Amino acid sequence: MAHELDAEAETHPPASAESQLLARLEALLASAPLGVAFLDAKLRVERVNDALAARLQRSPAECIGRTLGDLVPALAGSLVPVVEHVARTRDVVPEFEFSGEPPGLPGVTRHFLSAVFPVLVAGNELAGVGMILRDITARHEAVSRERRRARHQASLHSLTAALAQAISPRDVVTAVVEHAAAAFGATGSVIARRAIDGRYLEILGADGMPPDVGTEWARFPLSTPAPLAYVVRTGESLFLESDADWVQHFPELQALAAGVGHQANAVVPLVVDGLPMGALGIAFAAARTFDEEERALAVNVARQCTLALERARLIESERAARAEADAANQVKTQFLATMSHELRTPLNAIGGYAELMEMGIHGPVTSAQREALVRIQRSQQHLLNLVNNVLNLVKLDTQHVRYQLTDVPVEQALQFVVEATAPQLQAKRLRYEQASCAGIVVRADTEKLRQILLNLLSNAIKFTDGGRISVACAVEGGEVRIDVRDTGCGIPGEQLENIFDPFVQVDRRLNRPVEGTGLGLAISRELAQGMGGTLTATSTVGEGSVFTLRLPGA
Repeated sequence: MAHELDAEAETHPPASAESQLLARLEALLASAPLGVAFLDAKLRVERVNDALAARLQRSPAECIGRTLGDLVPALAGSLVPVVEHVARTRDVVPEFEFSGEPPGLPGVTRHFLSAVFPVLVAGNELAGVGMILRDITARHEAVSRERRRARHQASLHSLTAALAQAISPRDVVTAVVEHAAAAFGATGSVIARRAIDGRYLEILGADGMPPDVGTEWARFPLSTPAPLAYVVRTGESLFLESDADWVQHFPELQALAAGVGHQANAVVPLVVDGLPMGALGIAFAAARTFDEEERALAVNVARQCTLALERARLIESERAARAEADAANQVKTQFLATMSHELRTPLNAIGGYAELMEMGIHGPVTSAQREALVRIQRSQQHLLNLVNNVLNLVKLDTQHVRYQLTDVPVEQALQFVVEATAPQLQAKRLRYEQASCAGIVVRADTEKLRQILLNLLSNAIKFTDGGRISVACAVEGGEVRIDVRDTGCGIPGEQLENIFDPFVQVDRRLNRPVEGTGLGLAISRELAQGMGGTLTATSTVGEGSVFTLRLPGA
């Protein structure tokens, strides 16, 4: 009997213990930060905690006996079907999200996470439905911001990639118009630029604008009361968030904006060297609030657009300047070619007649006359060489030079050049030294190689008085190196590269007239490069110079 009483006492605790347990449950419900509700079997509110009652802007007592449709009419469409499903099937819906306008906050959308579950008593009988409700608006907005930020970053990366390939202003405008709208999820975008006269704006490109409106606004005065003009005039960004903003700032254009479906607009200046030279406009079909992130994004897109437009302008200017220079160079080349050909005919005639006179064809020639004829022939040959150099340069400029590469013994090429320059060496009392080049073979055009070596040797003779000129050859890797060294006056280091420019001749010594056009070294370097080689120079003032020709070995 005692055991039965003890068992009964354990099964049914004293009334005071039950009261304490109920009090604790009430305290738990009252303290819970989540909304908790219990609906009876008829799905009327039987109990709500303080958190949910506050969310409903009612006292807990005011909620008792009401349906969800009465308490939250704007949310009932999302909640009631789930609650009815749980009551009917006894299924547990551990969580589902819904959103809508909570009581007392018209026009404000909140996001909620809810759990709905059946409350069962003995015999699996449905006593009602329990609900737990949590406001997740902050989390939802954070996720939305992160997604939007990711979309913005992806759009900026796409825009950057597109602008990197844009080489004309039209390319830049097309890329920005397309990617700016995508970055903001906008209806359209437009880019305007200040005209050259500074008094008008010109639309460079637009998207989402009816053709007739685009035609009408293709060019308009900067003084026009319009967002694009305002931003270019002031250099300040402008954000119109609703029709009310249009009415306040641009009442004359509000009807036009509404007619093309633009309720909100972001307009930012395109600034070059501190001056607003244009504007970027982004249009939206619905009213919106531009937060700091979106405003910063608009400024960033405008900055990228400005930089790309400036780069494209510089590229176009450079192309135009290069085309102009090429045209001028072509005229110069044609002139030189024509004049050179015209000069060769009389020069050849002079040489021919002088030779006939020297041979006595036209009668006896005295020794004095013969000496004069030799001078005539020497001057004629000098002029003819100058003309030939000009023609060679013209051929190189127009890429009309043909190379017939063969295996050429260096010793053989040098022998030809030394024989050709022997009179000059003797006339200036110069000593010529040559290291053995036997067995060394280059891959070159024979005539072009001879011309290079002849130019180098003639150049060394021209600037060397009473010293020596030496030539050495060596094989280095797959190349053949030929050094032409003189003991002349040398070339200042800052002028070494200039001597390879056409028509440039550096005086190695002051107050010394030097014959020639300054084409020999320029032609020689071009020929060397045409055969896959190089021509360089080193020099020490007062000691002499070394010209090094490198060509592929055979």
